[in-house]
Amino acid sequence: MNIFTIKLGSITNGENSFTYVIKDQFFEEFDFTEVKHADISVKVVINKKGEKLSLNLIINGQINQIPCDICTENISVNIIGETNVVIQKTDNDLISTDEILYIKSSENKLNLKQLIFESIILNVPKIRQHPLDKNSKITCNKEMVDLVKKYTQVTKKASDPRWDALKNLNK
Repeated sequence: MNIFTIKLGSITNGENSFTYVIKDQFFEEFDFTEVKHADISVKVVINKKGEKLSLNLIINGQINQIPCDICTENISVNIIGETNVVIQKTDNDLISTDEILYIKSSENKLNLKQLIFESIILNVPKIRQHPLDKNSKITCNKEMVDLVKKYTQVTKKASDPRWDALKNLNK
């Protein structure tokens, strides 16, 4: 059985905790992701009150070997995030949302692998760059930054004559 599969029948009333360590091997079955190397701890807490189930997923760790947005050198970035989901059993074919995870009433297990993957991907920092030094200066690979500047040409766009007349309205 998959380690990311939880038997719902074994969930007792109250708080049930599970901890997972996510390493590089986790991402092998997911195509089209730039995240391939990581060291992430995932804590899953399932609360059960009678027939009601809620899930809280907390991720904390590092994504490794991801390119810096400025110099493209591989760096490690910290990642933290939290996801809260209500688990709803149903006999209908409903599509799960960000807040509600629908499972068939006849199913007795819940596979968390996709939910963990999505939570990691959604919490990858949008801006990934080397940390700033104590003087708030970037610590990127200087040779690469100079190379990017050398081959980046800033060209001044020609004015569109159709709009030039509007520039004189404020004068």
